[in-house]
Parts: sequence; structure tokens; C-alpha cells
Amino acid sequence: MSDGKRIVVHRWMPDKKAKILGLVQLSHGMIEHAERYNAFGEQLAEKGFVLYAHDHRGHGKSAETEDELGFLADIDGFQRVVLDLREVLAKLKTDYPGYKTFLFAHSFGSFVAQSFIEQFPCDIDGCILSGTAGPRRALIKIAKILCVFLMLFGGKKRRSNFMSNLTFAGYNSRFDKSEGGKAWLFRDFEYIKKDTDNIYCSFVPTLSFYSDMMTGLNRIHKLKNIRAIPKTLPVLFIAGTADPVGGYTKTVKKLANLYKKMGMSEVSVKLYENARHELLNETNKQEVISDIISWFSEQLEKHKVSI
Repeated sequence: MSDGKRIVVHRWMPDKKAKILGLVQLSHGMIEHAERYNAFGEQLAEKGFVLYAHDHRGHGKSAETEDELGFLADIDGFQRVVLDLREVLAKLKTDYPGYKTFLFAHSFGSFVAQSFIEQFPCDIDGCILSGTAGPRRALIKIAKILCVFLMLFGGKKRRSNFMSNLTFAGYNSRFDKSEGGKAWLFRDFEYIKKDTDNIYCSFVPTLSFYSDMMTGLNRIHKLKNIRAIPKTLPVLFIAGTADPVGGYTKTVKKLANLYKKMGMSEVSVKLYENARHELLNETNKQEVISDIISWFSEQLEKHKVSI
């Protein structure tokens, strides 16, 4: 990256003889990594799409040691992740010039994507925000103050079980305790165990990470920044009705309506009954993936690209 950081990028592409229809850049969530999206990437490739998915800094193989997991950067880590996304996207478009390009972003990655389309909207032709959340300004400000206070005593790189519990503990409140502490993610309990055994999906982030994320959340929901998004940029929100991150659809709808209020004409919302946070790992994941591919295809059709 431009600041010297090494970022690992994973690629899925159609067979050499197959026609490429479009490009997709993926922005994954926190405490996970891009290789978890292998099934998604394979299906996109089968349908003619090239997918680039990088491990965010502080995540997956972009963290060269376990000590780097959950730490973004010394200064303005959230913005650094946004800039990483732009650099990887530029590489994708350089490698495959002339194709329509879409962004698929999940959870923390969707917050990064919200900032991206506010700053660099002309770089893409459409965006899907999965498992995202809308404005909660008061809570975000309190969390930011708390992070700054804790860093005074523990330092930026201190791992904070307190902040992790504060962030995630309430997410499981509506689910049966027998399902475990990650039940809010999805209903595939075997996959939950697999995740728990993987260091890339079970590390505790640093105080700096939480502070950076709160800075980003505060920034992306300012009206002056939302107004910078082009009025005709296609944006699809997808969420499960049992996803606590989006307030069980409440703040997802709030953000979608805010986008529409700002004059955006290509905003749509797709909700999945009883599905939880990680739609691409849910029991109805095939339905979700099919809907995503259909949406990409619809956008290509608008631009006269034959499927």
C-alpha cells in the first residue's frame, strides 16, 4: 500500500475460456478474513465475475504476526483501510480494464464502503452493503470517549476484552444461550465451531481498532458526507431480520431512508426473514448469493451488457 503496508489479496476469476462480465471488489468484516468468502467467489466466477478480496490490515494474512491482528495503523486507521480498498480496487481495474465494477461489503467492511462511496464514488458502478448499520451518533460518541480514556492507561495496542464485551455481548441477548456466544452471526452451528477454532476469527481487537472504528462511524453518517454520494449510484442493502448489528433492520432502514432523503434514486433494501448477521454463511446462503448475482446482472443489463 502507499504507506508501505503489505496487504494480501485473494482472487477468484472465470475459466480462461469464459467471458468476463464484470468485476467485484469485496470488503470483509472485523475479526474475519477474505478466504471465508471462497464459496461466494467461486459462484461469482462461474457466472462470469472476477472477484478481488483483500484481507484488511490487522486481519487475516495481511497481519504478518498475531500481534498485528486487530490493529489498523498508528494514525487514522479507519481512513487507511478506506485507502487500502481504493488501491486494491485500482489494481483490479488495471488488471481487467473496461469492465463495470461493483463493491460488495459486509459489516465493518460496509462501514468502510460507506466512507468509500462518500469519498470516491466514481470508482464503482454499484454497491451492496451487507449486515450494515445506520446512525447511532450518541452511542458512538460515548464509545469513542471511552476508548480514548482507556488508551490513556493501556496504550493503543492493548487488547480490550472490555470493549469487545461492550460491543458484542448484547448481540446474543435474543438467542438461546445453548447456541453459544456467536449465535448472532448465523444459524449454522457447525460453522460457528469452525470459526471459534480459527485465530483469524477469534482474536480480541486493540483499543486503537475500536477507537478508529468509532471515528469512522461518526464520520460516515454526517449529512455533509452522505450528500457527496452521487444521486444515481445504485446501492442495495441486504440484511437478516434477526441481525442485531442493524438493530434487527431498524437502523438499516433508517440509513436507506436517509440516502433516499438525500436524493439518491437507486437505493433498495432486501431483507431475509429470521436470518442473522452473516448472510453468506447463513442456512439460506444460496438464496442470498443468487440474489446478489441477480442484482449485479441487473446493473449490467442497465449498461447494455449481455448476460
